[in-house]
Amino acid sequence: MVLHVGDEAPDFTAISTDGSYFNLYKELEEGPILINFYIGDFGINCTNYMKKFIESYSKILDLGVKLVAINNDSLDSHIVFKNRLNAPFEYLHDEDKKIAMRYGAIVGPGYMTTGFTNREFYLVVKDRKIRFIWKSTTPKTLPNLDEIVEGIKKSL
Repeated sequence: MVLHVGDEAPDFTAISTDGSYFNLYKELEEGPILINFYIGDFGINCTNYMKKFIESYSKILDLGVKLVAINNDSLDSHIVFKNRLNAPFEYLHDEDKKIAMRYGAIVGPGYMTTGFTNREFYLVVKDRKIRFIWKSTTPKTLPNLDEIVEGIKKSL
């Protein structure tokens, strides 16, 4: 599946590192959500980019946007990763990559990480529409966080 700006975001429910169940459509009642798909916990690239993302997170919050990070690593792994990084946002467990597949957020063939969750961002607003998308072109491509923040600003 390939999603585009203007499409309705697929709804999902996933367990969060705070122990609750996160339901996208219910959470959208509170305001926009930035969904951050990423490859994995503890990998050097993901760890370094998450550290930088945590430093930039206040800029996203200032825009009234809530962030959730998601991949199919275990909930226990997410809890340790979140705590180690002291991340101010929740991580969601995507069992069997069902959510990533609905968003088309899977690394394609030809890469060592084929089949893993790709690095992608989806900004979803109250009307359930996707307003901004950023997708990694290769598994090693990391987002420019200033561009992500600017993309969110322009999309709200």
